[in-house]
Amino acid sequence: MSESILLSRQYLFAHTSTPIRVMRIDDQEPTQPHQHEFAEIIFILSGSGVHETGQFRHHIHPGDVMVIRRRRSHAYRETRALNLINLLVSEPVLENIASHLGSLPGFHSLFTFEFTRWEQKDFRQRLCLNAADLRTACADISMIEEELAHGGETGSYLARARLSTLLALLARRYGTHSRGSAGLDQRLGQVLSSIDADPAAPRSLSEMARAAAMSERSFQRYFQKATGTSPATYLLRKRIQLAEPLLRDHNPPRSLTEIAFLCGFNDSNYLSRQFKKLHGISPREYRNKHR
Repeated sequence: MSESILLSRQYLFAHTSTPIRVMRIDDQEPTQPHQHEFAEIIFILSGSGVHETGQFRHHIHPGDVMVIRRRRSHAYRETRALNLINLLVSEPVLENIASHLGSLPGFHSLFTFEFTRWEQKDFRQRLCLNAADLRTACADISMIEEELAHGGETGSYLARARLSTLLALLARRYGTHSRGSAGLDQRLGQVLSSIDADPAAPRSLSEMARAAAMSERSFQRYFQKATGTSPATYLLRKRIQLAEPLLRDHNPPRSLTEIAFLCGFNDSNYLSRQFKKLHGISPREYRNKHR
């Protein structure tokens, strides 16, 4: 196989303040393997072909949606009248959206754990939109294009908002239109979404691994690869994020002990230590700073 070409973030987003780009491709030709320094969300509009990533090849059809995260090599083969839309998004933008939409069922399965579909060589779990949903997605993409063309601070804000709406639609549809029974990406995604939805709930590593139908060792390995951190650290940070607005709320102010219990900590001292480790200041200092 020929060496994979790397497409840089600077090359595609050099002339825009909003690291989002829409590329419409008619009659996509076969390509050499290539990687990106950004995320790519591909919408197959019509035609057919073979999509290749690593040693895994699968046929693509109208309605298929593929998520290619940073540094994932892929290529098109055997294309026939293949028309598609490439939605290119910088990883920081996608991660910011994930911080707000991560509790939605299907979001982490589709976007955070996308690599498991390639590693498991099981693309039956891919998202395939029906005709109505594909039209809706294309309309959202057109609105993103309009806001990007408008430019300025308002255009950038609205383009990101439109993108969030589109990704929420895809997350909602993933469980409905994905092919086959729940795969590894869906099981892992359900665990991560449940943490985002309710960080304060008591959870042990063994319970999370059991919910994903995995051994603790495998669960930790996949979790670390997807999020860049361990399950325990991810859960800890989510609980601290949950505490932040409660510390800023002064109507009326809650005690640190009450906030600790509301956010899943066993005592306020542990919350204080972990909060200072993450933010460099104590919860009391954080509260005074936001008076």
